[in-house]
Amino acid sequence: MVQTAKNMTTSCNNTLKVGDVLNQKWVILEFIDKGGMGEVYRAHQTNLNRDVAIKVISREWLDSIDEGDEEAGTLVQRFKREVQSMAQIRNPNVLQVFDHDSISINKCGVDTPVEYIAMEYIPGGSLRATMSEEGFYPETDTLKDWIEEFFLPVLSGVEALHSIGIIHRDLKPENILMDNRTPKIADFGLSRSHRLKPITQSIDVKGSPHYMSPEHFFDFKRADQRADVYSLGKILFETVDGKITTGTTPFKSVNLSEAESPFFKRLDRIISESTEENRLKRTKSVRDLHDQLIELIRDENVAQQTQSAEKQQNGKSFSNPKWIWAGIITATLSVILMTLWHLLGEPNLPPGNLQHEKVVQSTNSRNGLTANPANNSEITEHVGKQRLIPEGRLALPTTLETVSGQSVEIVSFYMDEFLVTNQQFVDFLNHNLSRINLENGVVKGDGANWYLLGEVHEGYEPIVYGRKEFHVSDPAYASSPALRVTGYGASAFASFFDRRLPTEVEWLYAATKGATIQPAELKGTTNNSDSTNMKGMMNSMMGSDWSEKNISMDQDGQLENNNSKTEIHTSKEPPSAAFFKQNKFDLRALNKGIGEWGLRTLSSISKDKLQDNLFVVMGTLEQHNNGNNSPPPILSRFPWEGFEEVGFRTVKSDSTEK
Repeated sequence: MVQTAKNMTTSCNNTLKVGDVLNQKWVILEFIDKGGMGEVYRAHQTNLNRDVAIKVISREWLDSIDEGDEEAGTLVQRFKREVQSMAQIRNPNVLQVFDHDSISINKCGVDTPVEYIAMEYIPGGSLRATMSEEGFYPETDTLKDWIEEFFLPVLSGVEALHSIGIIHRDLKPENILMDNRTPKIADFGLSRSHRLKPITQSIDVKGSPHYMSPEHFFDFKRADQRADVYSLGKILFETVDGKITTGTTPFKSVNLSEAESPFFKRLDRIISESTEENRLKRTKSVRDLHDQLIELIRDENVAQQTQSAEKQQNGKSFSNPKWIWAGIITATLSVILMTLWHLLGEPNLPPGNLQHEKVVQSTNSRNGLTANPANNSEITEHVGKQRLIPEGRLALPTTLETVSGQSVEIVSFYMDEFLVTNQQFVDFLNHNLSRINLENGVVKGDGANWYLLGEVHEGYEPIVYGRKEFHVSDPAYASSPALRVTGYGASAFASFFDRRLPTEVEWLYAATKGATIQPAELKGTTNNSDSTNMKGMMNSMMGSDWSEKNISMDQDGQLENNNSKTEIHTSKEPPSAAFFKQNKFDLRALNKGIGEWGLRTLSSISKDKLQDNLFVVMGTLEQHNNGNNSPPPILSRFPWEGFEEVGFRTVKSDSTEK
C-alpha cells in the first residue's frame, strides 16, 4: 500500500522538504545530494533515536530499466526484491539497509508515487581521506598497512555483495564511506542495475569515468563482477601512483609509473591484470585479487629482496653530488630562516590573550562608552568589527516559546557587522589545535563537533586541513561566511574571544530594526506542537517564496515586501561582506538568506553550561511566509549539527549600560 508522507508540501525541485515525516518515524533533517538514481536526505528515526540516510528513488531512474514491455508495477516489485536482498547483508564493510517503502508525494501539483530506502547514515569522510594525493610510492610499509587496514576490508565488502548476485558498478573512493577507521561500501547495486539500458542510449554519465570498465561504460548488460574488479584495480593504482588526473585516458589498463623494488614490480602486475581492458583476461574475481594481495604482503622473500633493493637505491642517492649540494643549501637556508625568526618574532600570533582592542578612544557622552562616534564600532585582530545596537522595545510573537506575546525592553549590545568569515574561523581553529581532534572529516573540539570539513556546495570547499593545521583553500574564500560550523563550534569561537552568540530576541530586534509590531502580526516563528513545529521548520528552511521576496523595513519601522531591491544571495558562489548593503544599524547580511546560530535562552547565558541553552537557527534562505509579512523563522536545532546554509556572528553585552 502506498502511504502519504505527513506534512508533505508541493515542490518542483527536491522531492522532500525539511520537516517532512515519512511513515510516522523518519523526520527529514536536510538534503544531502542528488544523482542519477534520485535524491539523498539525512533524517532522524524517532522511535530508535538515530539518524539515517533516506534515498528517494526517482521515477526517471525506474523508467530507465530496460525490460521491454514489462509493466512499471512489475519493475517496482522486482526492484523491491533486490532491496530486500541487500537488507540481508550483514557485513561490517557494507552500508546497512534498514527499511524500504513507497510513499505518495505532491510534486508540481501532481500526486506521484516514489520509492525510498532508509540506510545507515555515516557523517564522516570517504576512503579518499585515507589516500595520498601523490601516492604512497615508494613507502612499502605505509602501503602495506593501508592495504591491510582499508583495502582488504573493502574487498571483503564487495565479495559479500557478489555472493548474493549484486554488482556494484560504481566503485570509487568517494562511494566508500569511513565510519571511524572502518570502510563501508555505499550505493551498492543501485546506481547501475544489470537491467539498465546501454549507457550510450539512455544514461547521462556524471563524474569521472576513470573507474569504469570498458564494458561497464558502453553496455551495462555485459558488466559482471569483473567490472568491480576493474574499479578496485584503479583504486589500488592511484593509492600507489597518486590521484588519477582528468588527463588520464579512461577504460585502459594501467601500470605504475615507477616499480623499482620486487614488491612494487609484483604489485604492478596485480594492478595491470585487474585493470585489463579485455574482461576475459582480467582477474576473475575479488577473491582472486584478495588472495594475490595477501600473498604479496606476507611473502618474506619479497620483503627481504625489497629491503635490500631500497638500501642500495638509498646509498646511490646519497652518494650523488646533487643530493650533497642540496643538503648543504637546505642547511644554510635553515640557519638564515631561524635567525630571521628570532630577530623579527613569530608571525601571525595575536596580542597577549587576544584581548579586544578599541579602534578609537573618544567617549560617547550618553553612556560613557569608549567608541568612535562616527560608527560606534569595535574591532579586534581576529574577529570582525562590531556595531552598537541601541536600546529599544520589541513586540514578541504569540507563538514564541520563551516570553511570547510581550513587548520587551532590549538593552543595548554590540553585534558583529558581518558573519564570522572562513579566515577568522581558520585562525580560531589553529589557535586551538591542542583542543582539537579530527574524526572522519569532523573537527571535534573538547570532544564536541565544531566543524564539518568537506564541500559546502559542489566545487566549493573553503576550509581544508593539511600539514598539521587548517587553511583557507583559496584566498578568494577568506572573506566569505564560515558555513557548516556547528552550534557548539560557533559558541566555542564566541567564548574564546569573550563574546557569545545572540539570543533570538536580540537577533530578531536587530533584523527588524527594533520595530514595534503587534503580536498578532507576528506568526509562524515557533509552535509548541511537534507536528506544527516540523511543518514550520519545513516551510522556513525550504519554502518556495523566500527567494523571490525581500522583507525589509519602511521608515516607520514596519515590515514590507521589497521585490525591487532583493539582496538575497542564492548562488553557490560564496558571498563576502561587500555583496550586502548595510542596514540601519550598519549590519550586513542579517536576514538576507544565510541562517545564523543563536540561543533560545533569554536569561543569563552561561558559557560553562551550553547544554542548558537551547540552540536555534535564525533566518534562512527560504523564509516562511503565510501570505502576509511574517517575521524571520527561528528554528530549534541540535548544536552538534552543521548546515551548508547556516553561519554565525557574535555579540557582546554593553557593559557600560546602566
